[in-house]
Formats: sequence, C-alpha cells, structure tokens
Amino acid sequence: MQHPCQLDEAHFDLLFSACLVQGVLQATLTSTTQIDVASSCSFKSGYTATAQADLDTLKDCDAIDGDVYITGSIGSAAIANVRAIYGDLVVYNATGLSSFSADSINTITGELRFTGLTVLETVSMGGLSSVGAINWVTLPALTDTGLTSVTECNAILISDTQLASLDGINPTNVETYNVNNNNYLSSIKSDIETVSNALSVAYNGESTDVVFDQLSWANNITFYSVSSVSMANLTNVNHSIGFFESNAQDLSFKGLQKVGGDLTLTNNDELTSLDFDKLESIGGGFVVTNNSKLQSVDNFDDLKSVTGAVLIIGDYANVSLPSLKSVRGAFTLNSDGSADCSPFDDLHSSGNIQGEYSCKAAAKSSSSKSGSSSKSGSSKESTSGSDSGSSTATGSSSSKAGAAVFAIEYTSVFGAAAAILFSLF
Repeated sequence: MQHPCQLDEAHFDLLFSACLVQGVLQATLTSTTQIDVASSCSFKSGYTATAQADLDTLKDCDAIDGDVYITGSIGSAAIANVRAIYGDLVVYNATGLSSFSADSINTITGELRFTGLTVLETVSMGGLSSVGAINWVTLPALTDTGLTSVTECNAILISDTQLASLDGINPTNVETYNVNNNNYLSSIKSDIETVSNALSVAYNGESTDVVFDQLSWANNITFYSVSSVSMANLTNVNHSIGFFESNAQDLSFKGLQKVGGDLTLTNNDELTSLDFDKLESIGGGFVVTNNSKLQSVDNFDDLKSVTGAVLIIGDYANVSLPSLKSVRGAFTLNSDGSADCSPFDDLHSSGNIQGEYSCKAAAKSSSSKSGSSSKSGSSKESTSGSDSGSSTATGSSSSKAGAAVFAIEYTSVFGAAAAILFSLF
C-alpha cells in the first residue's frame, strides 16, 4: 500500500509546481556563458525522442533552445556534445530505460525531471552544475545520483528512489527542498544556506540523520521520521517549523531566535530533551504533544511572546517558560506530572494570556504561590472562558498507516509545500 506521503504521478506535477515560488525555474547561469543556439537546435514546441537515433540527431548542437522529452520503449539513452539546454530535460514513462548519460551538459535552465522510470539503475551527468530544478519521482532502482557538482538549483524534489546518498547535489540557496520516501537514505547532509520556500524531510530510511549546519534561515521546515537533526547556524524560521513521528532523542536549536509561525513537536516517542534557549518569539502556535519520554518542557529561557496559542499536553514534571510575558491566543497545559501552574495562573490573571486559559497538573506539595490553590497530592486546574482576540492553536499529528492528519482539535497553518504534500492524501 502506498505511503500517505508518497506521490503518484497524478499528484506529482501539482505538488512540485506549488512548491516553487510563482513557478519560477530559471537558473542563475553564473556557471556558464550564454551559448549560441543554431536554428536547427531550436524547438519551440519541444523535441521528443523515443529511440537513441532521435538523440543522435542532437550531437551537432552545442546548445538547445526548448524542452527535450525522452519516453517510450528506449532501453538506454545518451545525449552527446550538448552543453546547455535552455528549457526542461524530461525523461518519463520509459519503463525499459536502464541507463541515461549526458556528461557534457553543464546547464539546464528548467527542470531535470525523471519520473516513472522503474528500472533506471544508472545516471551519468557529471558535468551538470546549474539546473533550475531537480525533480525525481518513482525511480525505485536508482542507487546513485550520477551527479558530481550541482551548485545551483532552485528546487529539489526526490521521492521513491533507492538512493543511499544525495552526493553531488549541493546548492547554496534553494526555494524548495523536499526529500521523502527514499528507504535507503540514512543520511542527508547539505551545505544549503537559505531555503526561501520550504524544507521538508519525511519518511526516508528508518534512521535518517539530517545535517544542515550551514542553514541560517528558512521559510518553513518540516521533519517526519528522522533520527537526528543538526542545524548549528539556524537563527530564523520565517513561518513554521515542525517535528513529527521522529525517534530523535534531543532537539537542540541553540541559535534559533525567531519563529514567525508555528513551532510544533508531536508524536516523537524517543524525545527526552529540548534546547531552544535563545528563542525569543513564536509568531504562531506553540505545540508540544504526545512525546511520551519527554519529562520537561524547558530550555526556553528567552521566550517572551507567543502570538498564537499554546498547547502543551503530556506527563511533565516541569514546564518552564521563565521569560514569557504575552500569549495572544489560548493557553492549555494538561499534564499528568507535577508541572507548576502558578506562573501561568499569574500571567493569565494579569491579562497577558488573552485567549481561553486552562492549566491542569498534579500539584506540588511545596506550591503555595499567591493566587493559586493546591493541596499535596491533589490535582490543580484553572480555566477561563474568555477568548476575546484569541488565535487558534496550531499543530500536527500523523499516522503511518493512513493519511497524515494536521489536526489536534485545531487547524494547522503550515507552509504551502508541507500543506499540499500531506493534504493530498
């Protein structure tokens, strides 16, 4: 049965187009000069090859203006001598194609798209350095990228391959980076510095380590089913960041200062520690739910404001947000542990929690703070029905056996790429 995050061909083009900013796929072309295109190498309606003989007719072209399509019953394919394609290179539904080579190509201004190539084992494109987008879906026999030096690429989508690494794909700045359902991919390491639309890593190998230590900012970040995450230089996430169904034991983002949208941590069964001690503001919701081994929600020492809602549910002995001054949405803390509600009671009483308020936790015997009433061994619950000006809480949960559902009695507002990806199913 197809995984809910796996894309079929019918949904593929819709998703990838949505993941690009305004549909722009033009490479910057700093890696090569413009190459003159002979009139015989210009194809306004595109050029389609179904046999090697069709590709051989292109050998006298230094550059091609237009899209090139390879499909049909072709068993192997090679493009010789061509250095640039000013358009897309698309290889699709060639179910007998086992190898493809185009080592002379340096630049593709549009997409390099491989889809539905079920027996493709070998790709050789060692000269490619600049490409508008890499768009590879349903390549279950492909074990190596065949790339060595792609340093310019606006968008990356790699899904359902046998790749063990993403070697050779290492741009500095991208719009979209989406890697999902590659079961042999145990490590994803990249020197990407910025992601202007969405970064998503989901359901690859059982133990996938993710390293983006050069990344300084991104628009949206979503991780599903990863073993570890390292982002040593991340300072800003413009919209949302979420961690779901992962077996990472700790999440440390010591440099992160601002999240413009939601911060969500849900269904991470091995998670035991958090460190977001430089985070100052969350522009959406703050959600921590169903992380069964997490005993403390702490190391949020600088967090001053949450524009959306706060939802914290679990068995917590400690929930510490010592600098929190303002929550514009609702606030819900529900713990079977001995987390102390007193600081949040005070914040609510002073009007700094503007939405509905509820705090329920097992009381500490030492708790006698003014304004709270608790008895040793008893539970303590404070609620308020006032929701004037409140924002809706946000977050996510997902099931591997069925469609990923972005709801825990509230609506999620993740970035465009993640929302479209998981809502299709």
